[in-house]
Amino acid sequence: MGNTGPVIATPVIATTSNPIAPSAAPAASTSTTNYMPNLIGALAASVGIVIGSIGPWVSFMAMSKNGISGDGAVTLVLGIVSMIAMFSILSRGGISRIGDRWIGVGAGVICLVISIPNIMNVTSATTEVFDRTIGAQVGWGLWLTALSSAVLCLTGLTVAKQARRK
Repeated sequence: MGNTGPVIATPVIATTSNPIAPSAAPAASTSTTNYMPNLIGALAASVGIVIGSIGPWVSFMAMSKNGISGDGAVTLVLGIVSMIAMFSILSRGGISRIGDRWIGVGAGVICLVISIPNIMNVTSATTEVFDRTIGAQVGWGLWLTALSSAVLCLTGLTVAKQARRK
């Protein structure tokens, strides 16, 4: 009636005939979401460039000069264009079209090339008055533009390398 002998388990050997490998499914989902924090960072950096371009770039005593009256107009336009490109990639779920994934990198590099010489020009402009050295100071808008440009270069490069093309 019943078999009272020892039970011997036989091992099951996996074969390659299975068309779907178990490790293939998670790799596809993680590759599209790995750069999403960088995409959001690039979008935030673009907003920072826009805000910094509007803010004061130079201050001297009680006076200040906004970035829009000089090179800040260029960085403002580039920040807006980059913001639109990064938002469009984000709204499409990380899918890039017509090379829009490289716009952030290009805008970040150009804004950085604009802001670094401006910082150097402002800090080097000093004069002596009654044996005291006075000079203009870099405003928060120029610092924000430079920092946001550097962040946009780094995060935009990650987005450009990892975004899916369609």
